[in-house]
Amino acid sequence: MGFTKDTKFITGSGTVVTMSEAVKRIAVFVEDSDNFTIDVGTDSQTTDKTKIVTAIVCCKERKGGIFFYHSSTIDKVALLRNRIYLETGMSVECANQLIDLFLDNEMFYTISIHSDVGQNGKTRELIKEITGFVSAYGFECKIKPDSIAASAVADKMSK
Repeated sequence: MGFTKDTKFITGSGTVVTMSEAVKRIAVFVEDSDNFTIDVGTDSQTTDKTKIVTAIVCCKERKGGIFFYHSSTIDKVALLRNRIYLETGMSVECANQLIDLFLDNEMFYTISIHSDVGQNGKTRELIKEITGFVSAYGFECKIKPDSIAASAVADKMSK
């Protein structure tokens, strides 16, 4: 896919912004806050095509949050294992681009990757593989039920 500073994201309120603009909005949102998280997650829905949504979610403890999402449609990816790897790879790619943009702006934030795998259901056999894959890129990986960027935000926007 290829995330760049110019990749278009949609805010929670429906405004279209570039990834660079999303970074600036995150900076303003977390200003003067020590207790916040920045998470990236991707989910997909497959019919005759596969719709993929990557979400960037920034939350302050007990003070709300903001999110941005990018949506794309590709040829059908039928196998669940392939979709999970595609989703996770897109999340890692997005997070790496975010880190580059943060560093360009002298912002030093930690990002975690949220994966749409969990102990219940067909994806449980992929947990070790996916968490290892994400860890190899230096990110913490959260899975269901703690993966709200993927299993709540991206999931909702992909339907």
